[in-house]
Amino acid sequence: MNICYIYHSETGHTRGIAGRCLAATGGDQIEVHDLQHYNMITKFLVGGRRAGKGLSDPIEPSTIDASKYDLVVIGSPVWGGKPTPAINAAIQALKGCEGKKSVLFVTCGGSPGESLALMKRALEGRGVTIAASVSFNRKELSDEGRVNDLIRQIKSTSAV
Repeated sequence: MNICYIYHSETGHTRGIAGRCLAATGGDQIEVHDLQHYNMITKFLVGGRRAGKGLSDPIEPSTIDASKYDLVVIGSPVWGGKPTPAINAAIQALKGCEGKKSVLFVTCGGSPGESLALMKRALEGRGVTIAASVSFNRKELSDEGRVNDLIRQIKSTSAV
């Protein structure tokens, strides 16, 4: 089964989880880059407000072809309880995603808020079936058992 990891990472936490899963399962990775280039202050003042409104930012790559993948794993940081504007844009940028399965994960300082539910709703609206969703708070980022649970979910979804 072909797996693609699509993620946005500002601090490296989301990239780290995606990388550990990718190393265990194989597949391709697409890191989404936010072309707004937020700094520490504007990330919270501007980016957090845009995330709260469910808005998208310009990203690179501007389109993501999911047609050759059976499973799409999507990871996002949480800003104000919501996925980042870059991941909102990545979900909109997906091409050939109809009928695909997806596993979602988010990284956050505390609570994931509505982030997973919003990502799920957006993807289901695109014809994607969500097989699993997992959140990692700051303490869980280094919890190997928690990461291994996510890897098991990815492997079991990709085996079906």
